[in-house]
Amino acid sequence: MNFRKLSIAVLFLTTSGTLFYAQEKNDTVKNEKKIEGVVIQGTTKKGGEANIISVQRKSVEVIERVGSVQLEKQGVGDVSVAVTKATGSQKQEGSGQIFIRGLGDRNNSTTINGLQVPSNDPLFKNIDLSIIKTDMIDFVGLEKVYNPKLWGDVSGANVDIVTKVYTGKPYFKVNLGSSVNFNAVQKNNYFLQDGPNYFGSEILKKPSKNAVLNRGYVFTTSLKNQEINNPINSALSFDFGTNFKIGEQGKLSIFGFGGFDNSYDYFQGITGGSFDTAKGPNKIYDNSEEFKYTTNTTGLVNINYKINSNHNINLSSNYIHTTEQKLGNYNGYNRDYYDVDVSQERYVTQLRRATYRTNDLLVNQLRGEHTITEPLKISWNIGYNRLDSRRPDRQQNVTIYDKLNDTSFFASSNPGANNRYYDRLLENDYVGDLHADYKLGEKAKITLGYSGRYKDSDFKATQYNFRILPVQGSYFVDPKNYDSFFNNANYQAGGFFDIVTFRGDIKSNENAFVPQYFTSEIMNNAGYLNVDYKFSEKLTAQVGVRYDNLKQEIIYNTALFADGGKVNKDYSKILPAFNLKYSLNDKHNLRLAGSKTYTTPLLLEVAPFEYEDIDESSIGNRDAYLADNYNVDLKWEWFPKKNELISVTAFGKLIENPLARVVIASSSNSVSFINVGDRGRVFGLEAEIRKDIYDSGKTRLYTFLNGTYLNTEQDLDDQKVIRENRNSKFSVNFNSDKDKIQGASEFLANANLGIEQKWGNKNTMDFVVSYSYISDNVYAIGTLEKGNLVDKAFSTLDATVKIKLTNGMGFSVNGRNLLNPYFTRVQDNTVGEQISRKYKRGAGIGASVSYEF
Repeated sequence: MNFRKLSIAVLFLTTSGTLFYAQEKNDTVKNEKKIEGVVIQGTTKKGGEANIISVQRKSVEVIERVGSVQLEKQGVGDVSVAVTKATGSQKQEGSGQIFIRGLGDRNNSTTINGLQVPSNDPLFKNIDLSIIKTDMIDFVGLEKVYNPKLWGDVSGANVDIVTKVYTGKPYFKVNLGSSVNFNAVQKNNYFLQDGPNYFGSEILKKPSKNAVLNRGYVFTTSLKNQEINNPINSALSFDFGTNFKIGEQGKLSIFGFGGFDNSYDYFQGITGGSFDTAKGPNKIYDNSEEFKYTTNTTGLVNINYKINSNHNINLSSNYIHTTEQKLGNYNGYNRDYYDVDVSQERYVTQLRRATYRTNDLLVNQLRGEHTITEPLKISWNIGYNRLDSRRPDRQQNVTIYDKLNDTSFFASSNPGANNRYYDRLLENDYVGDLHADYKLGEKAKITLGYSGRYKDSDFKATQYNFRILPVQGSYFVDPKNYDSFFNNANYQAGGFFDIVTFRGDIKSNENAFVPQYFTSEIMNNAGYLNVDYKFSEKLTAQVGVRYDNLKQEIIYNTALFADGGKVNKDYSKILPAFNLKYSLNDKHNLRLAGSKTYTTPLLLEVAPFEYEDIDESSIGNRDAYLADNYNVDLKWEWFPKKNELISVTAFGKLIENPLARVVIASSSNSVSFINVGDRGRVFGLEAEIRKDIYDSGKTRLYTFLNGTYLNTEQDLDDQKVIRENRNSKFSVNFNSDKDKIQGASEFLANANLGIEQKWGNKNTMDFVVSYSYISDNVYAIGTLEKGNLVDKAFSTLDATVKIKLTNGMGFSVNGRNLLNPYFTRVQDNTVGEQISRKYKRGAGIGASVSYEF
């Protein structure tokens, strides 16, 4: 499939023409009549609480926003936590991925300033929201009700991150912070792998084919763990804003942000549990520990040029570099490596895995708004995104510990037990949107638009397996010094280990160095039409339709299909939608909305590649296809005061051919992604309260409360899976014919209580306590008498104190995860719940100081 970017090129040319038109058009403002004696000045802060609520009250569409002012008061540092402050949202433990109304990653979408952005991880559809800092944004919009301006591939919600456009007086601000995770700082010996550095700037490269072929074991990083002193988190950032007048009406505004932060975490507990109801555990590492170190380096510049009151152009560029090191030591039983002594009375499997992941994401956007004539306004937005995601030098070693003799030997029966792994994903993403708004008098507006996207993805992975040659029991190894066995001298001597890939031995097979790979090309084109009509002062309607055409071609050659193959997907969807708003009075709204959308499987859910982790392995399914969604919302809103909101929403979703993560037949919890039945449905209730409890003089006591109840169900059909998965040949034996939708918690709640105290000349202090609760939810659907994998309910409690002084100084102290509950994942078998994973994240405390010039 040789897709060319014709539609995107047309969009670029169109917007270029609009720019020239904006420059050449005579300024009509000078010809307008002046109103003598009336001067209106001032700016509205987009992220301010009053503005957020005001926009929600006036909008025809159902929108929900979390503003920068609220986030600052709560000490929220990244967007993943920011989104959880909205009703019906939950953050998946251990990642920055978000579930909204019980629907997970593939059901949601993420945009920055209205344009789609790629994920920074091939395992996910959406970017990890935890890597985006709240200091860079005006607000986060949560669009849980669909409108045709959005791509139709969404059934949960679209998260729109709106970057900051500076409008105030010039300033420069520096922020310095430090924090600790008590799990990490109390660990006597803190270890990470060899190679990466403190700032995450070290680039680890895969050794070349010629080097390995001619010289053998040429890996430069050690397998010996490196001790880290003082695992204390740090953060340094700066941001600035300024503006300049250009001509009589022009204004150039510049906002910039730069920052670096890191964090150390430590977990200890149980992981990897997988159980056979009849035979007991297939594997379980019941004495496990993980060391985790992450870095985030971010730079953003946002330049806004207001030519005059009719024309505005904005350019933004955002670079995010993140790294993650995770060193795990897992001790327990795994029948794939040593299938005797389940109770571990004498033999214990010892697995060491060190993973280093780097992500470089560049997001560039150019957009503009132009009022051509009084009724006609043209808006355009074009973007180029580039992702470079790598897992360089993932290391794994497995030995068996003999308690009786106090010795360790290799699990040589599995050649992949000891390995080094390298992968890289490169993506180029071109996106654009062009639409025109035309007013028909005071009551009607028509919006006509086009959206386009072209994305190419190139993924390659190489795993060097070290096949152990000595017979078990004839040698011993020190698990704290694997370098004493895996070295070039032993390799050249022969008799110790061979280097092989899934294609064969590097010495005898010329194809051994050909990596596993898949490439993907996506071309999406869409047109949409919206009509807004104001029937009366109370009733306003928006009716629209969107046409989406999606084409994708995947070419692959992996360990699962060494002969290679191709997947072609071509979908066309017509997506109607309506929004009705009835204003009972200035303070009360009733809203009704309905739409059709769809959900497509992710790239790695389709590409037939197996990605292995400690807890599970995920395998792409060539036969997975999109699901259709029918959505309806009924909402009541009450705005008692400018800062206050009370709302209740009832919603429902009917899903045809729902997709789900399913446990497939294997000794571990291997999962794939399958259309599990004909129907699924979601019913729910949401409630939100933003209320001032006490407001007098310079003291304000306020609260934000929200809660969501979900009732979900989907069909599970063994025969449907067999019929529709003839290429992947997946078969299942579901434990029932219906079950809850994967990822949906029955109840979610957020409670925030804050006090704001002012004194002197604009000195302020905010103290906010935040509590969140998430009930049980299905992580993966069980089969073959293996029960569902279920994430158990847990709570979090955070607290923040922030002080801002008129002299420019600012101080904050925060506590994170103060309750420090267990995170527990169980396999819900007929014999009862058996623990698959259990650990505590650890509580943390931090402080920061800032100065604004």
